[in-house]
Amino acid sequence: MESSIVVHWLKQLTEPDTEKVKQATKQLQSLSLTNDFLLQLFHILRSEQNEQIRILASVLLRRKLSKSSTTISKDIHETLKHLLLEQIQIETNQRIRKSLFELIGTIAKQDLQHEINEKIKKKLKKQHKIEITGWKEYLHLCGTLVQSIDLKQLELGMYLFATLATYCGRFVLEHWPHTFNLISTMLKTRPSIIVCEQALIILTNLVKVLQQKQYVQTIVDLIPIANETIQYLFVNLKAENTTNLLDFYEALLDCEVPNVIGTHLQSIISTCLQVALRDDNTILESIRYNALSILAEICRQKKKTLLKHQTILPPIIQALLQIISSANIDTNNISDDGNDDDNDEPVVVAGANHVLEAMSYHLSPEKFVPLVISQIEPLLKSNVANERKAAYYVLSGIIDGCCDYINNNYLEPFMTALKIGLQDVNSDVSSAALLALGETCAVLEGEISKYSVEILPILMELMVKSENMQNHNLKVIRIYYAVEELIGVLNDEHKNSIHDVLRVLFHVHSSTTNTKVRELVLAVYPAIAIVMKDKFAPYLDTVITQLSPNLSQKPNTETLPVFCTSLHTLASLCRAVGTDHCKTILLQALEFSLNLYSEIDEPEFRSAIFALGGAASRVLKNEFNTTHISKIMGYIFESLRSLDWIEDAAATENRKLEWVDEEEIDSTSHIEVKADEEEEEEDNDDDELADEGMTIENAHVEEKAAAIEALGDIVENCIVAVWSYLKDIIEHIKNMLEFPNLQCSQNAVTAAGNLLISIHKMTTQTQITNEKQLVQDESDRLLTDLIPNLCTIINTSTSRSLAQIALDTIKNILEEVKLDMLKHITLLEKIAHCVQKVLAYKTKCQQENDDENDENAGGDSREQDGRDDAEYDAMLISTGGDLLPILTSIACTGKVQFFPGYLSSIIPKLQKRLRHQASVSDRSFVIGVLAETVQNMNETLITPYLQSLFTMFYQYLLDEDEEVRTNACFGMGVLCIVANQQLLGQYETILNRLSQVLIKETNLRMIDNICSCLCRMIVVSPKHVPLEQVLPVLFQHLPIREDFAEANSIFTCLNLLYEHYFTQIEPYLPKSIEMAALLIDDERVLPNAIPVIREFLRSIYIKHSVAFIQVMQTLNEPLRISITKHLQIN
Repeated sequence: MESSIVVHWLKQLTEPDTEKVKQATKQLQSLSLTNDFLLQLFHILRSEQNEQIRILASVLLRRKLSKSSTTISKDIHETLKHLLLEQIQIETNQRIRKSLFELIGTIAKQDLQHEINEKIKKKLKKQHKIEITGWKEYLHLCGTLVQSIDLKQLELGMYLFATLATYCGRFVLEHWPHTFNLISTMLKTRPSIIVCEQALIILTNLVKVLQQKQYVQTIVDLIPIANETIQYLFVNLKAENTTNLLDFYEALLDCEVPNVIGTHLQSIISTCLQVALRDDNTILESIRYNALSILAEICRQKKKTLLKHQTILPPIIQALLQIISSANIDTNNISDDGNDDDNDEPVVVAGANHVLEAMSYHLSPEKFVPLVISQIEPLLKSNVANERKAAYYVLSGIIDGCCDYINNNYLEPFMTALKIGLQDVNSDVSSAALLALGETCAVLEGEISKYSVEILPILMELMVKSENMQNHNLKVIRIYYAVEELIGVLNDEHKNSIHDVLRVLFHVHSSTTNTKVRELVLAVYPAIAIVMKDKFAPYLDTVITQLSPNLSQKPNTETLPVFCTSLHTLASLCRAVGTDHCKTILLQALEFSLNLYSEIDEPEFRSAIFALGGAASRVLKNEFNTTHISKIMGYIFESLRSLDWIEDAAATENRKLEWVDEEEIDSTSHIEVKADEEEEEEDNDDDELADEGMTIENAHVEEKAAAIEALGDIVENCIVAVWSYLKDIIEHIKNMLEFPNLQCSQNAVTAAGNLLISIHKMTTQTQITNEKQLVQDESDRLLTDLIPNLCTIINTSTSRSLAQIALDTIKNILEEVKLDMLKHITLLEKIAHCVQKVLAYKTKCQQENDDENDENAGGDSREQDGRDDAEYDAMLISTGGDLLPILTSIACTGKVQFFPGYLSSIIPKLQKRLRHQASVSDRSFVIGVLAETVQNMNETLITPYLQSLFTMFYQYLLDEDEEVRTNACFGMGVLCIVANQQLLGQYETILNRLSQVLIKETNLRMIDNICSCLCRMIVVSPKHVPLEQVLPVLFQHLPIREDFAEANSIFTCLNLLYEHYFTQIEPYLPKSIEMAALLIDDERVLPNAIPVIREFLRSIYIKHSVAFIQVMQTLNEPLRISITKHLQIN
């Protein structure tokens, strides 16, 4: 075969004519089956004048070698190896040399793997040690060249050695002493920039495959010189050639062997900061971003080191402030795509935000936040606008991860600073303050509501400014974001201001001609409806009038965004306000949008329909039209099966050969050739994915998240209607649990919980015996199927938020299933051990690759008292602990054998968190969860822990925090009940402490719990409570005013006193009857208390009717009617 024929078809492959490309593809595929095709390609690679054809030939050659190596004859294979080593020594074209190195690496890797496989076979027959030699000629050439005194020869040798390390890293690592000497010598002597660069590449690739601890110290010894080399190369290389210099740091952080970084963390951080701070033409923005990404990863992995060495953090924070302040963020414009987000900020600002978020999510707020505040306080007062802007960006970056600490310690100055920033004369500064306000309101609640009095008027003033009504830019987006989030935190005292906000929104919507601004207005209504609930109904007609035009005609490309926003808004309104007000437009919009489904192929449109379908299931429930459900379920399944989120570049155009990557061939004369990712991996494991050219399409991933969320809504509200789809539903939920996107996985976990709970509820609602058994069997099967999946997520997920949602979901399932779990003791034990792992910091998302952890205890010395926990760590611990009460309830009822031993490890572990100076949140969590756990224990189970629990509750009755005191008081009360007679000797001590607390207590919830604790003590043993002293105090502080969950314990006590100690309680009967009348129909009282209150009233009515009627006559008519109704209930 003549090489000219191959050249002809290669040239035709690059032409824009589709038919010619197809013809060339077919001909080349046919020619590739001939014996000498590879040699012809090499001949073209070596001799063709056209560079594009040469590179194309090299690409085809490499792809053919990669995919068809077993079919290539040994002669051709050896010939190619010889020719490649010859050509690489004479080739001068840099792009062709790169292709040749990749070809050499590909063959070297294949030869090595083939040799390993053959020698393993021989070893199985003869027990000889395997000795791997590799491609001898290649290795000999490398060894010769790297010892050459000729610089060009040395550089070529280092290129070849770096190629070998890239493709065959573990083989090179087996010859580490010689390799170490080579790398060390080249990095120290620096014969040339190229030699240094290649030495660094060798070292980086060897760290990537490092698994043996014996090599760690020598690599640690190389870090300082490698660090100096990186700094040297950044100075001496052109900007475009520095893209891979920081890969060495990434390899160190990703290394499987601990302690690789050793004591050199500070020097690595210093280099990354130097790179990130370089704001000139000598460095690419992407490299600065990469340096910041490495810093963020260091914050995730090395929190103990960062907190131990207090000198490390301040320079990082200072650098981030400098980066943000020097960046040009134009908030008066927006990118062409019009996305309503902050993606228009410079990439280095995004990188700086990632570092801030990583620090806030992973560092102890007690140590991190004061450092940040100390650096931004001067900037907030600065005369330089960019410095003020940077300060607000930092505030927005840290609030999510440190919200509790800031709420408890800095709320007043924090909100004051935001208020000042909103009114800043500089538009960029006020825009940054708007972002910080929105982020703050998104995560805080409670006290922050009072600041709305001053802040909402400022926001309303901003909304009605003419430039903000007619222009759509980043600042305007942030205005509405801040309004939406601030509305969400308003408490009852401040909700009146919402009416003014609505008037402003109506005015803006009617006045603006900018559809994007109208879209922002529509997006605020759901937040208002959620807060106002039924009180939003009077405004609904106006909102629907605004929505209707957007939903009455098929959207085009320009109007599709507002159409989708309108669907989302309608969905949220339906959830918040309910059926009666939204049913008509909901059904119209659902029918209209479902009919358009096949006509509009946009993921955003499908996401909006799924949101509306989920809302419809919540609102309509059993009234949901089966035709609509059938359509929606079909579309959901179609979306979840879809692979649109994967863009397989090799298959997108027919003009590309099957063995060619799209990114490797560009018919426009610019050709990039790079090693395939799978060829860079030394592992030949079965789980290696050849996913070249595959990218995640965010819009399609968001569509899947919306689809699985809607599926969760539908199975929660319409399980009977979708029972026939059960098999598909389970399959899709299980698939999405493992989907490589956090939001999708989180929604799938929630959907799994909804499915289990809905099916279990059916077992109590179905009266037909056969159906009941069928549903029960399905419920048991799903528990066995899905609970292990949720436990696996908790144990193995790297995301704390996903693990937290899985824990919450299991808790919801247990609270529904309750004693039915006793049929699944193995599952109950699996759940219990998941909780144990969470509390012991043993799950994947709690692991830290921190040298400080391994210094003294072999990698397992992380403190478990919460001392240096980030808030997200504490949230996960808290969520895990919240399962303990329901686990205890089920296990105690069923007398589960493993549970006493289990508690013996859990209770001390929780008490350990009550260290000296434990945070308020830690104290509240531990006291609260142990109190609820005690409530579900029995006398036998409580005995081993009685003294330690008594001491704990007794001590924290005097805590400075009212929530901690309340939890301790509740705990003391339930401990007295569960311990029965065992604590009688401590009653006097308890009563004295309660009396001491009550004298100065002002918190109503705490007073309610003191009353409840006294009642519980009386129920256990009235003789050990001085009733003549206690009852006057008790009735002085009744009725309960805030903690209505305590009604049961109080009326249980009153029933006891009425039956057995009438003389003592007789003076308080009028107040008791009035109190019962006030509470018995109060929706805040738990259902289990109603029969107890009713029994108390009935007893008095029967035995002391005259006194009862006298009290009744003093009550108002609604209360008399209520009591009369309950007396008539059997």
